[in-house]
Parts: sequence; C-alpha cells; structure tokens
Amino acid sequence: MNGGEEENRTTQNIRLLPSPNPYSQKRSSKMPSSPLSPPPPQPLTPQSFRLGCRNGTYNTTTTLTIPTVQCNLLALPSRYAPSFAQLCARNPVSCPLLYSTLPGSPTTPLAPGANLTTDLPKYNVYKDGKLLTPDGTASVEEYWTRDHVGFLIGCSFSFEWALSAAGFPPKHTLCVPVKCVPMFRTGIPLSPAGEFTAGCVVVSMRAYKERDVEEVRRITRSFRRQHGEPVAWGWDGARMLGIEEKVRKGLVDFGEWVEIDGDAGEVPVFWGCGVTPQVAVMESRIEGVVISHVPGCMFVTDVPVEEEEEDPSPKL
Repeated sequence: MNGGEEENRTTQNIRLLPSPNPYSQKRSSKMPSSPLSPPPPQPLTPQSFRLGCRNGTYNTTTTLTIPTVQCNLLALPSRYAPSFAQLCARNPVSCPLLYSTLPGSPTTPLAPGANLTTDLPKYNVYKDGKLLTPDGTASVEEYWTRDHVGFLIGCSFSFEWALSAAGFPPKHTLCVPVKCVPMFRTGIPLSPAGEFTAGCVVVSMRAYKERDVEEVRRITRSFRRQHGEPVAWGWDGARMLGIEEKVRKGLVDFGEWVEIDGDAGEVPVFWGCGVTPQVAVMESRIEGVVISHVPGCMFVTDVPVEEEEEDPSPKL
C-alpha cells in the first residue's frame, strides 16, 4: 500500500472539488476548552472547516458539517501497514479503505493542501495499545514521524446528508447541541490479519421507526465505501450483535446516547463503524505510537457526497 501506483489506485473514480490556496495559518497550540464547542455555523467549505480545526476553532463532532465525504483516520508505524491494509480487506464493511499515505506524509489527494496532523477536530494517541490522550488532543504533529503511514477509512457521516434530504434525519443530528452518534463494541470478532490478532466489530446506531427501516437501508446501500447499508436492525439485530443489554440501558462505548422511542415504533439500526480499527489496536496491543481521530471527530475531505453505483454490501 506504500507505493505511489498502489495509492493512486485507491482513489480512482473519485471526483475532487477544487481546492483554494494551501493553508497559511498554523494550528494553535492551545488545547480546546471543555466542554466541546458547538458545531460550526453554516455554510462552510471543506477548506475553511479544516483551517478552523487547525487554528482551534472547531473541536467537536463533524456530523452534518459539510456535504463531503468524511473519513476515519488511523496512522501507525510502517511495519504494521501491510497487516492493517489486509485487515481492511478482510473486514470491508467495518474498514472500507479509501486512501493510504506514503510513510511520513500527512497529505492526501482527497483534500489537497490539508494536513492530517492538524486538520481534524480532535485526535487520540495510543502507545503500545494504551490510550495516552483520554481527553483527546488538538494536534498530533509531535507524534507523527517519518515512519508513520496514514489510512483514511470511509465514515457513515457521509451518508447522513442523504438520509436527511430524504426525510430521515438521524436523531443525534436534531439534538441541541448536536450529539455524536452512539457507538457500541459488539460480540463479533474481526477477521484477523498479521499483528492484528484481536478486536471486535464496532457499530454505530441510529433509531428509526420500524416501518422506515427498508427505505433507510435502500438509501444507505449505495454508500458502500462509507459502510453501506445496516448490518443489523431491531432488537433481534441487537441480540445477534451481542449488545442488546447495552443498547436497552443506553450504555454506549463511544459517542453519546440518544433515546429510542419504542412508543413511537422506533427500533435501533446498526451500521459498520470506523472506530473498529482503534479497538483492534488496543486489543492487539500494537506496539509503538498509533494516531487516530476521536470518535465522531472526522477528517473532512473535498470529495462531494454522491451516491455510488449501487452494489450489494459485503457481509459482516
């Protein structure tokens, strides 16, 4: 995955929006205040949003921020890159790989001029499988070395625009302030690859009326590089994933809980989630420094959100 030819192959048929001038401002060294700031006002361009992340203006969830493709980030020592690429290939619903960088490079053609070390709202940093930054950090410039390879993985935030436009806005996007989507570790193990010998599938959850599930499935099915259609739905689905009790009690592993209104006929609907690699890093105890996004704080690209050619999603 490190060669230029192989990298370009991962971005074929992706149309980029024109990018204005490269960023001239440096990221503020000041850590973001707590609690998280409210989402940025509309409208924004991808470039201005990333610049806001760089200078410390934005440090919260990126849900429904800008109608372009959003990505999960994982950067790790180059010796693990082949195994991680294989992990993505073996678990395509959880880890739909969009792009991998050259060693040491924090750039990507998905967002010309962007810097992966400064242009996300918040980052997690792991060392030897343990989280070093429980509150997140605003920049990872000091952690990203010449040996790090960055991977960008599709995110379900990318299809939330299509759901909203069709009259099915996710409930967490309607909260004031907007919440981060609920996420759960499931009881389903990943297909292992190389050093990634442990880990489980992580899912995001959005509540919908049971009668609307088929239409929600149809809308999201074509976004196969952003996790595609749901992997499970309803309480039987929660039971199959091994998370029924957690969901009924609202015990999220990542993100924020959003109520399921059973009286209104709502049921939980679950999608693959790009936080899965972070769990694999922790449970496989990957050595060295690994960098990722804070769940819900994604990398915003210049790639327009457009429905991809409909293709049945791979099985979980």
